Amino acid sequence: MLDIITRRRLLIFLCAVLFVSLSILFFGRIIPSSSNYPSVRKFEETIENSQCYLTEPFDVLNFCQKCTSYERRVNPNACQSTGYQETVLCSKTNVHTARPCPIPIYVQRQHFWLFEGLTLAIAMVAIWSVQSRQRTLDKQMVEKIKRQIGENNE
Repeated sequence: MLDIITRRRLLIFLCAVLFVSLSILFFGRIIPSSSNYPSVRKFEETIENSQCYLTEPFDVLNFCQKCTSYERRVNPNACQSTGYQETVLCSKTNVHTARPCPIPIYVQRQHFWLFEGLTLAIAMVAIWSVQSRQRTLDKQMVEKIKRQIGENNE
């Protein structure tokens, strides 16, 4: 019955589950870039590589957002440290610029619960496979003992 679950098949299955979970973690979070829209593209072109927010008051225009691959190439100062940036308007010089910001708490919380869920799923699969294999081995042992008892009675 459950003898089809060999060690090799179990390892292949666990590697496949690990590969899928890692793929979801790293590649599943790709969000379509909003820079394809003309109004946003024009705004991004006006952002300067200035650090005026360090020396003068500023207003936050766009709160912390994940950097796109284009933004990482164009403005590495803002995206390099955390991968997230926010757009600010410096008050005195009237300059739009991007500055780095810490990874938002809700993103960290999502990553944590995704990791915990995947760990729980892998643990449940492992527990199920161990218990089913143990049942199979117990049945085989009972049959072997019955055969030995049957041979002795004859």
